Amino acid sequence: MLARLVIASIMALSASAAMAQSPQWYFYKEVSGIEVYYAVRINPDEARVSWKCVNKTGDAVSCSIGAGQNKVYRCVRDGTPVGFTEALGERATAPARGEYAFPSESACKGKGASQVEPYGVQISIER
Repeated sequence: MLARLVIASIMALSASAAMAQSPQWYFYKEVSGIEVYYAVRINPDEARVSWKCVNKTGDAVSCSIGAGQNKVYRCVRDGTPVGFTEALGERATAPARGEYAFPSESACKGKGASQVEPYGVQISIER
């Protein structure tokens, strides 16, 4: 049991470290002076998606990816849609004139996706 827990922890750290290696961030949208970006890393059996909120204002804000709803991702293989997956929404504080990057999460597992896109993901900012 302990060995499984250690292995799971190492795998989670490895996935987070993989996203930390200079991912390419794509602009998603700006809401109330907060720029929201996402990054995707395609692995053989799944994709890893991470989000970040860049706060251009002088006040700390709560940045919600999903705005109380699940995040939905469209999975595409070689230009052909192969389905959708969902992940829980998440919220964190982005400091004044700073940023917060959320840990990466799994998307499109087992779909052989070569591309993953946010699909109508809502953003909410609270001051």
